[in-house]
Amino acid sequence: MSIATSTPAADAPLRIVRHDAVFHIELNRPQARNPLGAEMIAALGAAIDEAEADRTVRALLFTAAGDAFSAGGNLGNLQERLQAPAGPDGKDPIAAGNRLYGDFLARLASSDKVSVAAVQGPAMGGGAGLVCAADISIGVTSARFGFPEAAIGLVPGQILPFVAARIGVQAARRLMLTGDRIDGAEAHRLGLLDHLVQDTAELATRTRAILDSVLACGPAASAGTKQLLRRIANRVDGQGSDLARYLDEASTLFARQMRTEAVEGVAAARDRRKPEWAVSAAI
Repeated sequence: MSIATSTPAADAPLRIVRHDAVFHIELNRPQARNPLGAEMIAALGAAIDEAEADRTVRALLFTAAGDAFSAGGNLGNLQERLQAPAGPDGKDPIAAGNRLYGDFLARLASSDKVSVAAVQGPAMGGGAGLVCAADISIGVTSARFGFPEAAIGLVPGQILPFVAARIGVQAARRLMLTGDRIDGAEAHRLGLLDHLVQDTAELATRTRAILDSVLACGPAASAGTKQLLRRIANRVDGQGSDLARYLDEASTLFARQMRTEAVEGVAAARDRRKPEWAVSAAI
């Protein structure tokens, strides 16, 4: 299988290409390391809408332009977000915005289409969450993965169910409570990556082979298998009510942290200093 390419609009957050039964979604903000800001998340949601509406689409392929897969959430507009007024329902706008990414990941994880993430570079925070929500992941040894949210006073609530489902609660606990970065080999050992390759050339070759294998399976059989796997994993019920309640609670907690500890955490990260709460262990 070959993967077609196209030229997106200069300001398009995503590059979307249909090639036969594969719906290829490429994160397309390489100059900013493909941050998951509001525009990118809205574009991802629209892409899922388009793919789900087309019965001939059988596989979703996620890639990224540039050296990084995704740096995660965009905190460059922190002050603007802190000052945004509440919506008509009175809900904190930060919580509402945060919740949108959980909606996208939930839709991706519950899609009947088989999703593949091909990771050519660092995937942090929400970027790593996207990799975890995909059905099959492949990455290069030089890629880096991590969950730096707690280190800047935030909580990775929207991605946590998908990360824990892929690598287990204890591994998620270790990575999220320390902010440690891991390389592709460790990500493969933990199960965050299903396939490990040496470079981008091998990444392209292996990705094509994986997609060929996916498309060799019966589409209805694959969709039914995914449905049963979701039930076994006890992820959500048919209406997604359990996960929806969790993601609502997580978005509220995220907003609270954004308005408190994260103000100092983000400032410290920008100033390249330790946040005021960072102390050395006296042992």
